[in-house]
Amino acid sequence: MAKEEHIPSRRTGKTSLGAKVFSYYTQEERRLLEKAAKLERRSLSSFVALAALDRAQRIIAGK
Repeated sequence: MAKEEHIPSRRTGKTSLGAKVFSYYTQEERRLLEKAAKLERRSLSSFVALAALDRAQRIIAGK
């Protein structure tokens, strides 16, 4: 099954923020995140960062 939408790597053509963010998950949450990241062929940190950015944009847009 082909992906409906390609989301480029966060590293492509962008400079890093240089800040670290730590997050903690239960074992069940971690397994869920790892499974989703694997399906999108991303690292866990990349998947979480993209999800957080998407959520932040939705909140700011009022959705």
